[in-house]
Amino acid sequence: MAGLKLSRRAFVGASLAAPFVLRAGGAAAETTVKFSFAAPFDGSNAAFFLAEQNGWYKEAGLSCQFDAGGGSGEAVSRVGSGVYDGGIADINSMAEFNAKNEAAAIRDVYMVYFRSPLCVGTLTKSGIEKPADLEGKTIGAAAPDGAYRLFGAYAKYADIDPATIKWNMVGLQLREAVLAGGDADAILGFDSTMYFGLMKAGIAPENIKFLYYSEVGLDLYGNGFILSDAFRTGNPQAAKAFVEASARGWQAAAADPKAAIAALKAKTPLINADLEEQKLLWLIKNQMTTPESKANGLGAVDDARLAKSMDAVAAGFGLPAVPAPADVFDPSFLPPESVRKLPA
Repeated sequence: MAGLKLSRRAFVGASLAAPFVLRAGGAAAETTVKFSFAAPFDGSNAAFFLAEQNGWYKEAGLSCQFDAGGGSGEAVSRVGSGVYDGGIADINSMAEFNAKNEAAAIRDVYMVYFRSPLCVGTLTKSGIEKPADLEGKTIGAAAPDGAYRLFGAYAKYADIDPATIKWNMVGLQLREAVLAGGDADAILGFDSTMYFGLMKAGIAPENIKFLYYSEVGLDLYGNGFILSDAFRTGNPQAAKAFVEASARGWQAAAADPKAAIAALKAKTPLINADLEEQKLLWLIKNQMTTPESKANGLGAVDDARLAKSMDAVAAGFGLPAVPAPADVFDPSFLPPESVRKLPA
């Protein structure tokens, strides 16, 4: 383990030494960027605060406002409305928003979650071992949540009858409580959110189980940086600078999670640093690190995989047409591979 830490620190040191000049002239006024998270200030967003603490946004001529959010749907709506320049949100929810609001023209420009965290969460005592076991059971879910809204697509891929499901519809804040309290046999959502929520509710980790949407062939990308049309087209230099500085933050967070959590704690001192570090480590292991991202780095997507996933998204959301990869992802803002590479 000590060797791994050493190699990660060396990796970060090399990354920090790389030149980073995207601003034309040091005297230029800073560009303000308003950015929405899809979650509270927690481990899932610590990388942005690490980039901020390291001065990478300032170097790029940017002054960033980061705001907590209540899910991908909220982050997408904020960016789509033009009130926010960008956000981090689920590409599938963004695709649906674009299909219903063509003038918004939001694009994902940097993929972070290469394995979608969408899944069914359940407890050992529920006796749910496979998708078919969900039939006839009660599932807790939040109506705006992407996991609930794509459950129809999951049911189709898993060959289960969604009409047999009984629903306990609750707010996101109560979702884990209904499972822990016995008012549902399963819940839907992001794996890490449910996992740590259930732990807070007193459920032992060994009693928590997940059925991932990806396991039945619903192979979706997850969260990435999304940018408004106005920001992408109106100030592409600042947009590129923001993406690169943020990418450096995510790369550095993957190499040194403790540093990222320290930056988060400096921003919001009341967090439980140990718990938030566990969240970040979970995301690095389960969402960020896959054969695809290890081979190609973070940021870029595979067009064939994205196109196939959009078929499922269009069917699941009832979209009038299947979004083409170019309708949801813009690769022109990707920073150099050296900034996107995951640490060994």
